[in-house]
Amino acid sequence: MSFDKDTIYAPAAPSGGAICVIRISGENAHEILERVFNCAERLEHARLTHGQVVKDGKAADDVMAVRFDAPNSYTGEDMAEIHSHGGRVSVAGVLNALSGAGARIAQPGEFTKRAFLNGKMDLSAAGAVMELIEANSAAGASAALRQLGGGLFDKISAVQGKLTDALAIIEAGIEYPEDDIEADIRRDAMPLMESALGQISKIADTFASGRLLREGYNVVIAGRPNVGKSSLFNLLLEKERAIVTSAPGTTRDTVDDTFIINGVLIRLMDTAGIRKGRDEAEHIGIERAKTAAQTADMTLFVIDGSEGVTSEDKKVFGKLGQNTVVIVNKSDLPQKMTITQIEAVFDKKTRSVCAISGKGADEVLVCIQPPEISEMQDVVITNERHANILAHAEASLKSGMAAFDTADLDCVTIDIKEAWDALGEITGVTVTQEIIDNIFDKFCLGK
Repeated sequence: MSFDKDTIYAPAAPSGGAICVIRISGENAHEILERVFNCAERLEHARLTHGQVVKDGKAADDVMAVRFDAPNSYTGEDMAEIHSHGGRVSVAGVLNALSGAGARIAQPGEFTKRAFLNGKMDLSAAGAVMELIEANSAAGASAALRQLGGGLFDKISAVQGKLTDALAIIEAGIEYPEDDIEADIRRDAMPLMESALGQISKIADTFASGRLLREGYNVVIAGRPNVGKSSLFNLLLEKERAIVTSAPGTTRDTVDDTFIINGVLIRLMDTAGIRKGRDEAEHIGIERAKTAAQTADMTLFVIDGSEGVTSEDKKVFGKLGQNTVVIVNKSDLPQKMTITQIEAVFDKKTRSVCAISGKGADEVLVCIQPPEISEMQDVVITNERHANILAHAEASLKSGMAAFDTADLDCVTIDIKEAWDALGEITGVTVTQEIIDNIFDKFCLGK
């Protein structure tokens, strides 16, 4: 695969901070830097130097600059960085100078794309760059760093190595059919295929934890109107995020926010009270509430303890998912039923809280228990594309193993090659240009 030889530039972070780092990469990166950068010292590899960026003989900013010589750079090409002041005028002046010197603005993800195409990182590591940038928790960042360090590449390459060995055994048998050694081929190749399949399955099984690390644990607060859902939402977040009034149906749409429990991102969602909608807007909000409650990782089902369990509560409960905890709100008021009685009605863990005073909040938080994610030094799959590829490879390999009994050896090799090629889409060995473009188009500018 190839790419244009233009020298590109882009800010590696938005303007507005104290300092903005502007990257330059391409075969003319050093020449372009020298055109715009005036300094008293000679520029050296990986050494910051003070000077000024100038355009048309006028200083645009007082900066620090550094050059990186290929291949010892992020992209593998000649690179440079200009560390300018972060104000919009300063950054714009530096960017205008670079444009006038013959560089072009980079496309989203183009620096990392060039790093991949120049062999500085595999495709799984390149994708991990964006996951690291977007990480919302320490655990998520740690998982991205393990992929960035080549952990996933090593695991996939090991599986492909076993498949390559199995192919060599089988193709040798096809090459010399007169030896009639099919039983020996099966004996030697099958253990390699079984081992590869086991490794693929083991990697694929990490996706549940990986999704949790990347997207967070989704907790929905649901119930009929006016039971205190929004008050509980604000209490758990420890801020006034949702509007609270005494009128039923105040929340007409979903409202969400996040917080951290044991290093895992919790996405908490307040929803409209579930009842028969009185107008189109409320009806839409209620339908969204039902969908959210059914697809959430966990639901906090809120009832009004001063009213006990109503028939409407029972109807709402029937629309919820399996992982539901009953929250009896308004514990400061006289209670119609005991916690034991309410647990008997719903057959679910039940906790009491007063969302106004905060009493019982800690017990509710204890109920929010995302699956444990250990700080293991192993790799987890964190995006759906990888999960789908592994599923494809797993299916192809199972088909190849079954073909030993139902077809000739050529069919077995076709399935093994299909599994090998699928795995190559994770590391980038067999990936198409279209997939590469799709992956890097999602990156932000300057990465």
